Formats: sequence, structure tokens, C-alpha cells
Amino acid sequence: MKMMATIIKNSRAWLSNRATTKLLGFLALALLLSAIFFREFWRSLPVMLSPDWIFGQFHASPWGILALCLLFLWLKRKVVWAQMNLGTNPAYALLGLVMLATAILVPFSRDFLVFQVLLASLGLFTIIFGKGSRFPAICLVIYGLAVSAPLVIERFFEEAYSRAAITPVIGLLTALGYSFQNQGQWVNFVTSGGGTISVAITAACAGPATMGVFLALFTLMMLDMPLPPRKAVWIFLSGLVGTWFQSFFRMVFLLLVGYYFGWNALQTAHSWTIYIFFPIWFIIFAYVYLRQVKRPQRPWDNRQLSGLPAVGE
Repeated sequence: MKMMATIIKNSRAWLSNRATTKLLGFLALALLLSAIFFREFWRSLPVMLSPDWIFGQFHASPWGILALCLLFLWLKRKVVWAQMNLGTNPAYALLGLVMLATAILVPFSRDFLVFQVLLASLGLFTIIFGKGSRFPAICLVIYGLAVSAPLVIERFFEEAYSRAAITPVIGLLTALGYSFQNQGQWVNFVTSGGGTISVAITAACAGPATMGVFLALFTLMMLDMPLPPRKAVWIFLSGLVGTWFQSFFRMVFLLLVGYYFGWNALQTAHSWTIYIFFPIWFIIFAYVYLRQVKRPQRPWDNRQLSGLPAVGE
């Protein structure tokens, strides 16, 4: 009963806070705004959240990045809440109006539909809370860059990006004694069972999505547990190289699966290996990164243990 009374008391105090009232008003306005200007978002949401869309159509990375950004905001909630209580000013109100107008006036695109809704919500949030929008804005930029980078690569650098992966992949397999041939983006080979397979290795196959996920994860880690600048540069460059190599070895693995087990096995491996290779690689990267983080000195560090003589006594 005492715990329940404490919870009720804290809830009343939270609800009586001026920022809380404004936050509830913001949520209501954001829902109303999206219902008026982004009805396509609500119509498409069940499809975009379906397993077939997320995994079958390879849209897991945007949702994953968004989930990580929301987790980061939750971890920084006290800082965000403190900034929300500082109020707003005309400069933030103008900035929020610009973001709101941009989100509404930009032509419809399914690839950026979630981003448009979030941008409109952020604009409204900035108008109401001013400085409190700092961390949400950072997260939206991270999300936007991670989502747009693969699309930009596929739109403007499709052939160059795919060939940068195909050439070393075919070179390695040829050096290992396999007979793989490529014409442009197409790779042709005869399987071990005598069948013929032709596959197109596009820019999407070469890993721009996983590169976008890596960039988002690295940025969030730097915001939460920053490294010294020089060390951060080397860790970042190593991460880029490692992310490219995990995509490279994934393509080698897929072609070998096709060679030994046929087309159906290749298709199955293509659907699921992306969720295996990158997580394994990033766990290794995260371990190395965390080992480089300068941890605050604990009170018992460098302190002589009780009852033990000092060195030299």
C-alpha cells in the first residue's frame, strides 16, 4: 500500500508539471497533424510493420535504427526533460515552422514516409519545447542519413558500387579455383551438380544498408560514450573497412552456397545471412570500441587493499 501511495503521489506530481501538460498537448497535436496530412502513413503502417515487408523486402535496417534512436532518447530522458522545461523562443519557433512546412510540402515517397511524419512531429516539438528538441533532432538526422544513404547509392552510384564488390569477389573465387564469370553486374556459374545459375549483384547486395546501420550505431555510441578524437578516427575507419569486408564475405558465402547447393539454397541464404553476418561483426566491433572507452576512475582503483603490505615493505 505504501508503494502504491508513493506511485500515485509521484504520478500526480508529474501530471501537475507544466512541461507534462505541454507534452500531452504535443502528443495530441502530433496525432491530429498526422491524421490530416499523412493519412497515407496510417494506411501503409500495417504493411510496413508486417514481417513480409520488414524481412522479405529487406526493410529491417530503418526500423532497427529508429528503435536504437528511441532507446538513446530514453537513456537521455533526464537531459531531454530538463531542456524541455527551459521553454522556447522565437528562433526555435521559426525553425520548427520550417521543419513542419518542409515535411508537409515535400512530395510523397514511401521510402521517406516515416521520416516525413517524424520531421513534422519534430517541428511541432521544437515549436513547443525549444531547446528540448536538441537530442530528438540529432536522432532524426542519424535516422535520415542512415535511411537515405543506401537510396542515394542505389540511385546515383549503382553500377560503380556493385562493381567495386563484384571484382574482388570474383577475383577471390577464381584464385580459389572456382569457375565464376561476370558480365557487368551479372555473375554466371555452373553448380557442382551441373546446373547453371545467373545472379545480378546490385548495389543493394554490396551492403549500403549495413553501412548505413554501422554509421548510425557508431554515431550513437560516440554521443553516449565518446572516444578521444584521434582514437575515434582510427576506430571509425576500421569499422568502415570491417563493415565492407563483412558484406564482401557474405557475397562470397552466397555464391558458394549457390555453387554447392543450388538456386533455392542461395535464395534462402540471401534472405537470412544479412541478419547473421552483420550482427556478428558488430558485436566484435562493439567489444573493441568499448575497450577503448576511457572509464572514470573508481574509488578503489590504485588503492592498497586492506591488510596487504605495500610493495617494498
